[in-house]
Parts: sequence; structure tokens; C-alpha cells
Amino acid sequence: MAVMGNEEEPLHPSSVFDLDYSSTSVQLQLICLGFGFYALIFFLSHFLSVLLSQTYVCLSAKEKVFWCLAATRAMFGVQGSGAGLRALMEDGPVFSDKVRGQTSWSWFTVLTACGFFVFENVALHGSNLVFRSFDIPLAAHHAFALAGFSGTVLCRDMGHFLAIITLLLEMSTPFTCISWMLLK
Repeated sequence: MAVMGNEEEPLHPSSVFDLDYSSTSVQLQLICLGFGFYALIFFLSHFLSVLLSQTYVCLSAKEKVFWCLAATRAMFGVQGSGAGLRALMEDGPVFSDKVRGQTSWSWFTVLTACGFFVFENVALHGSNLVFRSFDIPLAAHHAFALAGFSGTVLCRDMGHFLAIITLLLEMSTPFTCISWMLLK
């Protein structure tokens, strides 16, 4: 049982959904957690692919980066699909009040998605520098995604329905990842 303070509130939250999402510190920590989690997925994908895939070993460096990014996007697609479907099917505040509805799970999703989009922008611009290329439509797509989710975080009274439903667009990424890897 958590230690109680004077106001009978837990000093240590029992889950990530019990955090104070109005705190800028908590928001930044969860954005960093999202960034770190997806960076870990990226590197885990690389190390597992080196160990388990002869195809991966034969790819060029640029294709290896795309392979790992595809696997990372697939994981985000699973998270986004789950959250989007929950927002559509659950009869809760996010669905009921599409303008101002928020829950702890929607805050968690929006903040970790923000971290993912920071990761995507860092990965995109980092690979553009290393491989001396620049994909304007992809850069614009990633910039708009980060701006949209950052705006949702900064406008604290704004509902999360539209942001969470937008994550359903990521539903195709696991299948894109699998098909791209099988084509190689």
C-alpha cells in the first residue's frame, strides 16, 4: 500500500495512469519516456536483426536504418491503433466530450506519441545528414505530426479525441513493416 500524506492521497502513484498530468515536469518526463522507449525499440530492432536476419546483414546502411525505423513505426502503430480503437469503442470522457474530454490514459498516449514524433524527427534529420538526402514530404509529415501533438499538450483544456483518433492512421504501419521486410 502506498504511503499516505496528510490529505489521504498516495505519495507514490500506483500506476502510470495515476500521475499528475497537469504538471509540466510529468509531461516532459513522459515525452522523454516515449522518445527513449522508441529509441530502444530502434536499437533492439538493429541488434536482433543482426543476430537473426541474413537479409538485414546484406542491406546497405541506409536500408538498415529504414528497416529499423519500419520496425519502430510498427510498434508505434500497435500503440496508436489500440488507443484509437479504445477512444472509438469505450463509452468514456474522451468519446462523450469530443471537445474537452481527457483521461489519464489519453494523456499518457498523447505524451508518449509526442515523444515518438520527437524520435521520428531526430531520426529523419539525423539520417538526412548522414546520408546527404532530404525528403521534403516526409519532413513536412513529421513536422506536422509533432506540431499537432505538441499543440495538444500545450493547450491543456483541449480534448484528446481528435488526436487519439488520428493515431488510427498508424494502423497500417505494422503491415507496411512486415511487407517491406519480406520484400527484401
